[in-house]
Amino acid sequence: MENFKKLSKVLLITTAITGLMVATSIVPEVGQLTGQAAYAQALASPERAAAALAAKNARPKMRSTTGMGERAAKALTKAQDLMQAEPPDYDQAMAGLKKMNLDRLNNAERAAFYQMMAAVAQSQDKMDEALGYYKQLLAMDSISYSLRDQMTFLVGQIEFSNENYAVARGYLEDWFQYQPTPSMTNLVIFANVYYASGLEEGIPANESEAHFRKAVEFLNWAITKSKAEGKEDKENWYTVLRAIHNNLNEMDKVLEYGELLASRWPKKRYWVQLSGLYAQFATEPGLSEEEIANYEKKQLATFELAHRQGMLDAGRELESMTQMYLYHESPYQASKTLAKSIEDGLSEKSRRNLDLLAMSYINGKDLDDSVEPLSAAAEMADDGNLYMRLANVYLQLDNYEDAAAAIENAINKGGLRRPDQSRLLQGQAYLSLEKFDDARASFREAAKDDRSETMARNMLRYVDNEEKRIKEIREFLS
Repeated sequence: MENFKKLSKVLLITTAITGLMVATSIVPEVGQLTGQAAYAQALASPERAAAALAAKNARPKMRSTTGMGERAAKALTKAQDLMQAEPPDYDQAMAGLKKMNLDRLNNAERAAFYQMMAAVAQSQDKMDEALGYYKQLLAMDSISYSLRDQMTFLVGQIEFSNENYAVARGYLEDWFQYQPTPSMTNLVIFANVYYASGLEEGIPANESEAHFRKAVEFLNWAITKSKAEGKEDKENWYTVLRAIHNNLNEMDKVLEYGELLASRWPKKRYWVQLSGLYAQFATEPGLSEEEIANYEKKQLATFELAHRQGMLDAGRELESMTQMYLYHESPYQASKTLAKSIEDGLSEKSRRNLDLLAMSYINGKDLDDSVEPLSAAAEMADDGNLYMRLANVYLQLDNYEDAAAAIENAINKGGLRRPDQSRLLQGQAYLSLEKFDDARASFREAAKDDRSETMARNMLRYVDNEEKRIKEIREFLS
């Protein structure tokens, strides 16, 4: 609706006086999606153009009408002056026009008054009132076919802006039957009307699909027309095409248009959307392992292209990039990406992110670097499982003291599936430290669980033997 409110007031005033009206180029925005051009076979055919030309030529000849009288011209000029004043006085302009008895005006004068009154109403954002004047103008049998066509198309556009899609289609289709060579702007408006019609709630599925198919045909016609005339096709045409094919569940076409948009207009949203499409295709049933791997590689490649161009500027996106790197066995890139995101304040130091960062370090064999984020994540966790993972890192680093402490924290936090096994591991850590009493205490705790009792009893005997062996060695060396 806003586009109609911004129409040039000077243009509206001038055309009202001269009896002409130029249709505005209004193309409402309807989405950001993708697709690939194909021929619009029926609508763009020479046969349809010939039929439209024949219909246009078959219209009966119009009688010449009486010209505009001085009194009517003065009233229109005064209204024009009031509209162009600083500040404009629309109320006074409309009041002056309404003083005229339109029934006493000839056809040319009445048509000019309806246009001027519509222009004033439109300038006051009274679109319903303006629409009423346009329709009164259309109800006149005496207006020229040129003006009728312009008004018919304009009314169709306004009804579309009012979301009266069926009414809008009626006016636009009436206009279309007399147009052998509609402009690209006209074609795109038609496409938007049919696309919006297909999205209406409550209409049968077959009607919705028919509207979508018509929208595709008009857009493809606009694309082929632009190429034939050496003009540039528009990005948003392809986004609408992609949206339509998505609604038709024609995912192969959605992917084609996704690839086209990302290659021709390499914007962040297109790379991210394309990566998501590849991920979706990788989950389709019936694919071979090779096909799945191919889609997954493309998913990574497109998302990484956006990352390398600095397009990923949200923590959530960089966390997704980290997960993709890990999945594709690139732990160094994963840790580098997430560490910088946390450092830059884009990703929170949450349990989830710190755990993910630690996992990246661990998978990349950077065990020392994994300790700090894993310790912080374990402290935030609701259970002790992350402390157990931290204990395993310490054990790999031969840091038995901290490993035993981490296991104690894990058991104290709880939530472990097998705390008895944790005690066994803790006892072994103490044994490596030659803390034999602590080791015995851990193994005795483990022995309380029937599943670990045998192992724990064996380890207790081993502790006694090991303590005796170590004592003997020390006595011998002393």
